[in-house]
Amino acid sequence: MVPGDPREPKADTRPYVIKTYDRWIILVIVLVGGWFLFRPIFAVVAAYRGVTFEASLFPDAAEHYYRKAIAIDPAVPDGWIHLGELLYFWNRADSGRFAEAAATFDAGTRACPANARLPFDLGRTYLLKLHDYRKAEDALRESVNRDPTNEFAWDYLAYAAMKAGDRQFALRCWREVLKINPKHDSARQALEKYGG
Repeated sequence: MVPGDPREPKADTRPYVIKTYDRWIILVIVLVGGWFLFRPIFAVVAAYRGVTFEASLFPDAAEHYYRKAIAIDPAVPDGWIHLGELLYFWNRADSGRFAEAAATFDAGTRACPANARLPFDLGRTYLLKLHDYRKAEDALRESVNRDPTNEFAWDYLAYAAMKAGDRQFALRCWREVLKINPKHDSARQALEKYGG
């Protein structure tokens, strides 16, 4: 072809981004799709990053990562469980942290409806630290509804029911513990003590 020939194709003078728009669209689709596809994995990784800081005795950094895990994907129970347990055990002589732990477990129970550990931890917090036996019983009932094979949830539920004044239900719960694990000594002792 001779320069100036009208059949000669004109040079593409559009900016690079415009010329390659299809690649940018694909990149956006991959990034957005990847975020939604791998978000639960990112949440677990953030939670276990917090575990490493907690094991290294840096509770503030651990708390940061647990909260980040919850923000990434609230439907993943790891962040809720670890944050609640951090608040429960690292209370720094501040009893308000027990209430904060209970609020964390409660929010996690609602966000993760298939997880039985969160309502168990919530019930344990109400029973042992906040001494609200009705709330403890409600949470522990939810835990055994989610996982009827958890002998410890049944045992704690029995103690919560006993503290709330429902002796017959407590005896039924301890019998359930012994069905799951016939060698469970505290349930056997409680049945002997309370006449079951």
